[in-house]
Amino acid sequence: MEPLRTKIASLAPVALAAIGLLLGSLGATAQDQKIDVTSLVRETQKVSNEPGEMNFVWWLPEEYWKASMAANPNSSPAQVETLIKVVHPYFLVGVGSGKVGPFAAITFRTDTDIRGVIQLKDTDGTIYKPLPDDKLDPSVPALLALMKPILSRAVGSLGENIHFYVFPGSKKDGARVCDPAKEGACEVSLGERSFKWKLPLGSLLPVQKCPTCGETLSGAYKYCPFDGTKLGGTK
Repeated sequence: MEPLRTKIASLAPVALAAIGLLLGSLGATAQDQKIDVTSLVRETQKVSNEPGEMNFVWWLPEEYWKASMAANPNSSPAQVETLIKVVHPYFLVGVGSGKVGPFAAITFRTDTDIRGVIQLKDTDGTIYKPLPDDKLDPSVPALLALMKPILSRAVGSLGENIHFYVFPGSKKDGARVCDPAKEGACEVSLGERSFKWKLPLGSLLPVQKCPTCGETLSGAYKYCPFDGTKLGGTK
């Protein structure tokens, strides 16, 4: 599975290239980048280790789009605002899934196959199904369609077989279904396979230093993994 992991790791700069094409206007004002996009991408990606299977799930929260645009020297505040308005109402996820045969050949599931089994579960245990395209802002399918051929050129058959699914991003009370900066959990399942995120995501929080050993640690840690010292963690 190592070659696959290497390909998946390359999706961070590839995704930035997709955003660059989307926003490619000359003379725009660059944004300050406060989030390490590569760390965020790695943290939002999940890969299964089941024998004979390949399952790849990539959560694309709005924080990802903000960070990607901050890394693009051609993005402007107006462009950031416009794109976030498009993606904010939704939970976006990319999925590649298939069976691994002899010589690591992968038989990928189709978009229809995955759509029939994929579901999202929030911290409260509420289950969500993917929305059909006719229930989406037309800009969302356009954005995801832009990424697909770039991923295909960059990572070959894996990129060709990553399909994107869009779920509701807000609950009835207006709170986000899965807020990556707050405590909770988020889960995407493909039939019997589940992919879980324990929240908050460390890449979105300021790092902290252990007062005992001095190690620099993720802002999501509540205890130092080296000496057990209680940390400030997330509020």
